Amino acid sequence: MKEYIIKICGLTDKEQAVSIGKMGATHIGMIYFEKSPRHIDIKKIAEISKAIRGLAKSVAVVVNPEKETVENILQIVDIVQFHGDESIEFVSLFPKERVIKAFRVKGEQDIQKMKPFMEEGYTVLIDAYSEKSYGGTGKQINPKLAKKISDIYPKTVLSGGLSPDNIKELLEYVKPYGVDASSKLEIKPGVKDLNRVKKFIKMAREFYESDN
Repeated sequence: MKEYIIKICGLTDKEQAVSIGKMGATHIGMIYFEKSPRHIDIKKIAEISKAIRGLAKSVAVVVNPEKETVENILQIVDIVQFHGDESIEFVSLFPKERVIKAFRVKGEQDIQKMKPFMEEGYTVLIDAYSEKSYGGTGKQINPKLAKKISDIYPKTVLSGGLSPDNIKELLEYVKPYGVDASSKLEIKPGVKDLNRVKKFIKMAREFYESDN
């Protein structure tokens, strides 16, 4: 069976997380970063992670964390997603299969920053660049650049402004290993529009489960 990632990120509510797991998301993300409007505390992350066990993998998104913070988080979630400026030396302190490394991509020059992680076989997530934010902006990455990265490296997850309105076209063009959606599936930060989420997951699964 083909491996792929369909990640719905920025969850703050246990019931919504369970519903989304049942819809067929493979990964559910929660934000542990106080500057984010979707930030939740460790206790809430643990509660959601426990509720979705067996339905989807739990992912905690962190930005430039301390080593001890990551160790604590990995006791309650399946995967940690580094969404800051973490170095390969820092990231390699943790089990590779439990790490996603995200990059905010502005141009081709950013591919160089990803190279050490690609060489080590990490799952890499590419997001649109924003000066003001580490993600969740709804901005879309340049599709040509996303395709170039996905062609270079098979374990690339596409993120940034994904929605039911553009997912089919982007999947067919970029052909990434996975997709990650958040802000374009929301009613307000941290609260998902479950109808949009369901539609998004259905379209993504149809792509990954066909003969692409």
